[in-house]
Amino acid sequence: MKTEIQKLLTLQKFFKNVQTCRNRITVDLEKPSKILVQNIHHSWLRSINGKTTHHFPVYFDKTIADKYAKTYYGIINQHSCDVNQIVYEEKEIEYDVHNKVQLKFDLMIPQSDVMQYFIQWQRYRKYWWSSVTTTPSLFSINDMKHGVGRSDVNIIANFKWGQQVVESISVNSNGSDVSPESMVKNTSCLTCTMGLETAFVTILLDGLSNATKEEYLRLHNKMAPYKISFALDSQGMQKDPKVLNTLKELAQLLFHKLKSKELSAWLPSFTLPIQAQVKENLHLGVTYTAILNENTLSKGIFHLLNSSTMLKEQVHVADFDSYAALLCKK
Repeated sequence: MKTEIQKLLTLQKFFKNVQTCRNRITVDLEKPSKILVQNIHHSWLRSINGKTTHHFPVYFDKTIADKYAKTYYGIINQHSCDVNQIVYEEKEIEYDVHNKVQLKFDLMIPQSDVMQYFIQWQRYRKYWWSSVTTTPSLFSINDMKHGVGRSDVNIIANFKWGQQVVESISVNSNGSDVSPESMVKNTSCLTCTMGLETAFVTILLDGLSNATKEEYLRLHNKMAPYKISFALDSQGMQKDPKVLNTLKELAQLLFHKLKSKELSAWLPSFTLPIQAQVKENLHLGVTYTAILNENTLSKGIFHLLNSSTMLKEQVHVADFDSYAALLCKK
């Protein structure tokens, strides 16, 4: 894993200010990394809500839960989810990621149905991990460990260089971190816990391990910081600067249309040659690149490059924002 972490830190669009002190590496997150962290957090919240909303009330505040909750309910325990820095600690041939942000969900369940819920939530959480990465088969669940009134299990990422625990799930009939002194009789507490920083690193490592020969950082469309970016390809730019300026204005207009539909897009500076522009987008994990040229100005047609297949399709500027919404919300 050590080699893979070192390779990860070379992603200049994601990290900056790499500092090494003894056996510890500290790195600051660039904007794409912060968006990825945010995407992970939002997806986690949606998954928890989707599995509980029709069955249990879920609270964000323990005080309110204690006051209003009935026998069975859930509590999402979280503080600030702003992650601006990642800390790796070297341990022999591995690096451990320090998790300052723990995403934790407690669910009070009937003790008589404890194993049913325990197995069910293992499937739910494993499915979520498979749904946000580009290698669904990467994850497995290890053997259960049983104690007095308690059972534990971990979700494992099976990378080719070794296993990594990404989430822990437990059931406890003796009390809980939420309310150990006031557990209702015949009630157990199911707890799902994962480190936000570990999730971030896991998803990036998965993207790197599936990188294409064109150096595309293959992130799942749900997780990619930017779904769409732009590149300008025009011979006429060299002869007439007005062509470049007009294409830049068009790209900016299309960019704002995408933003109005709440699509995450990136607008480059267009200072690089066309191939370098495309490569920069691939390194960012951008799912689609809209390549504008002189033909776009005269006919309204441009090529949309799919980063996964490197195939292009023709799209008209008038249809782009609507078509992009369909592509990115699959």
